[in-house]
Amino acid sequence: MRKQRNRAVWMAPLSVLLLLLGCFAAAGLFPFGSKTLAWCDMNHQVVPLMMDFKDILAGKTSMFLNLQSAGGMDFWGVFFFFLSSPFTFLAALVPKADFYLFMNVLVLLKLALGACTAAILFTNVFPHLHEVQASCFAAMYACSGFALMYYQNLVWLDMACLFPLLMLGVYKLCREEKPALFVLILCAVIVVNYYLSAMVFFWLVLLFTVFAAFVLRTAKRGRVLVQLGLSTAAALLATAVVWLPSYMEYLNSGRGVNLISSLSGGSFTPNLPTTLPIFYCTAAAVAAIPLYLLSRSRSRIYGALFATLLFLLLPLLIDPIDRMWHLGSYQAFPIRFGYIITLTGLFLTARHLNESQRFAVPHQHTSPQFLLLGCAGCASVIICGAWLLQAHRKELTNYAQTLWASKEALYLGFLFAAVALAVYLLLFLGFRCRRFSVGVLCVLLCGVTAAEICFNANVYVTAAANDGHSYKTVADLENRIPDTSLYRVKTDDLYYDTNLTGALGYPALEHYTSLTDGVYMDTLQKMGYSSHWMESRSSGGTALTDALLAQKYSIVRSDAETNRKKVYGNADYSIVQQPYSLPFGFVTQNLGTELKDGDRFAVQNSLYQTFFGKSDTLLTRCEPTEFDRAQVQKFKDGSAHVTASAGGSILYHILVDRKTTLYFDCYNKASRDLASSLDNAFRIYVNGVQATNSYPNSNFNGLLNLGSFEGQAVDIQVEVLRDVSCRSFGVAKLDNSKLEAALKQTETADIKAFGSTLSGTVTAQRGGWLVLPLRGSSGFTAAVNGQKAEIGTAAGMFLAVQLSPGKNRLEVHYTPPGFIGGAVCSVFGAAAVAGILLLQRKKLFGRLGWLEKPVGLLFAVISAVVTILLYIFPVVLYVTKNASLLF
Repeated sequence: MRKQRNRAVWMAPLSVLLLLLGCFAAAGLFPFGSKTLAWCDMNHQVVPLMMDFKDILAGKTSMFLNLQSAGGMDFWGVFFFFLSSPFTFLAALVPKADFYLFMNVLVLLKLALGACTAAILFTNVFPHLHEVQASCFAAMYACSGFALMYYQNLVWLDMACLFPLLMLGVYKLCREEKPALFVLILCAVIVVNYYLSAMVFFWLVLLFTVFAAFVLRTAKRGRVLVQLGLSTAAALLATAVVWLPSYMEYLNSGRGVNLISSLSGGSFTPNLPTTLPIFYCTAAAVAAIPLYLLSRSRSRIYGALFATLLFLLLPLLIDPIDRMWHLGSYQAFPIRFGYIITLTGLFLTARHLNESQRFAVPHQHTSPQFLLLGCAGCASVIICGAWLLQAHRKELTNYAQTLWASKEALYLGFLFAAVALAVYLLLFLGFRCRRFSVGVLCVLLCGVTAAEICFNANVYVTAAANDGHSYKTVADLENRIPDTSLYRVKTDDLYYDTNLTGALGYPALEHYTSLTDGVYMDTLQKMGYSSHWMESRSSGGTALTDALLAQKYSIVRSDAETNRKKVYGNADYSIVQQPYSLPFGFVTQNLGTELKDGDRFAVQNSLYQTFFGKSDTLLTRCEPTEFDRAQVQKFKDGSAHVTASAGGSILYHILVDRKTTLYFDCYNKASRDLASSLDNAFRIYVNGVQATNSYPNSNFNGLLNLGSFEGQAVDIQVEVLRDVSCRSFGVAKLDNSKLEAALKQTETADIKAFGSTLSGTVTAQRGGWLVLPLRGSSGFTAAVNGQKAEIGTAAGMFLAVQLSPGKNRLEVHYTPPGFIGGAVCSVFGAAAVAGILLLQRKKLFGRLGWLEKPVGLLFAVISAVVTILLYIFPVVLYVTKNASLLF
């Protein structure tokens, strides 16, 4: 019997693969076509970062100091946030141009693995569950709403794969007092995603709070809590090398959250069309609620699990609680612990069926009436799903375009879920009442499960299908620059996903993750570069800042008019060489101070004067020559208020003598706002030709290059589309000859990158400082001519190393802050884990009875604190802050 039940371990993943491959074939998804399921965060982050990791595996860049991201950032925390999975290492075998198609394969493999681990759980915990029934429950879990709606964040699927094993570890811990599996899987959970593991810890506290109060007997409670506490502490210690440096990197990121304003803002209920499908997409999990209420025998553990499920469902309905589960806020994907909810529901339903199977009559026959009802019910699920997809596909699938489901999608999805729920209840209750045989139940259960999985896969996965070769021309740009020096590549505009330039293997300023350094983002915005949310970009800036930041090459549209030297081109893009550039590192006598926010033209002059030791200015403001139904009111603090009636414009007539580059700006301050009050305020024409239809906007809000001119008059029309107030506004001209002269006079370095080390030589006649255009931090150490060198900060951000007069041989090394301390902790943690395994093997936990009282007291405190913080504090705070709106 056990061998038969164990067949579910391969039957479940095989069934998931077959069902999804059928859906893929119908939608033309690879491997049956050229379409990919990659969209949203998978395009923005997962695919480019995996390309980055491919280069790391090839030794082209470093995990610690990755010059392909954010100008040189710590990739350690990024890896353990987005990529920490054994499957990620398969990237070494796949060409970058095929990564988007490769995502289809990875999603299939991870969903199949999720079915496998879930089957392991169900077959080990429920001995009377038939192999087919266990396979169905495992397949439901693998293709849950969480998995199908959130698969874009690929590593989250690994968390879903591990969670059934963690639940099995909890089962063995509570039932057999064997913590080995629990501690090992908990370590794996933390390593796979240290952020989502926080929600797993919340679940553990919640679960054991209920268990300690209602399930565990007094004599056993103390021993179990001691094993739980020691295992959790050992797991945290053993994985410190992962989460400690990653957490320190997060502390410096721009993703700061004001907890009070986040919890008290917005609405009391979340976006229900987006949160509820996480649960109701698996109707058998929903069935756990009526099955429990209709159950005649409710054991303590059954009741405890049901209470846990109810607590887990509250975040789906109350947004402040949901935000607290997400450590204070979320931008999208509002139920990131949805796999926990689904598996808890399925666990309860499987428990009901296991008990029904336990007391089933041998050779139980099927009632003809119920056979007819069961077949009709199964057919109704199939017909309902097919009709909804045929008649209402657009309304159902809008989530796959917007990341937020509509009310229409909620109602339609709920209709299908209600039909599936009714049929599941018919099958489960009918079997309980001995109206179905085991064989008939298994056949009908397979039919309903398959219909549900295929319906949801069509709504949330195949609906996102798009051209898997659309990035071919971008991938074609890799290895096209025959230059062995250390340089950066920029883009003139947002042509493709922000992280892709670095993913091509080029050092770049661009980066988009939650770990982008806050000071770095602010400084780039002050320097005139474009930014949006947590995206730092290289578009914008001036010829001066491009030179200072070693942006030697630029990617442009192939049809763009440019006088720059073309290095390579294809049908869509060209790589061109910038007219002005400096090597990666230059000598200055002054480091300056943190850049002032506001007037970005003034910042250009400040950089020019600080780094080149000049007293004159590089940029000069141009005054408007005419106002056509428009007005600019300037204030003492330098800010401006721009107003106009319909069609109003500000006109500039500029006489250009020697070579000059003109820039336009409209800017307030560095921010991480998703939208700005300045967006889409202007349409700009240069000599009658439209330069931009809408500026600034979320795609481009840096300094706008209006072109380079010499010996001619330039007419600029700034059409005002709406009134705005800003701190930096107008047109300025940059004197190219001044810039060229300053660059020629600058002493520069010859720097090479080797892993997390930068080394090279620089000659500084008067000594001074070598400025390396990357974010300085406490993780850097430097040596000059073999002696430890002083490290400073230039312009409030850039790494600077003090030089001696004459020739200097330089070496700069980077180690992530917290890495060494985390590694030391992990050594002790590994020993602690080994100790727990030894204690279990030798059955020595009984000797730790002296720990039971202090651990019990500590757990009571943790339980109270976590419960209050998760469920009471956010609700009280929201009600208090919004009392006038609620009452």
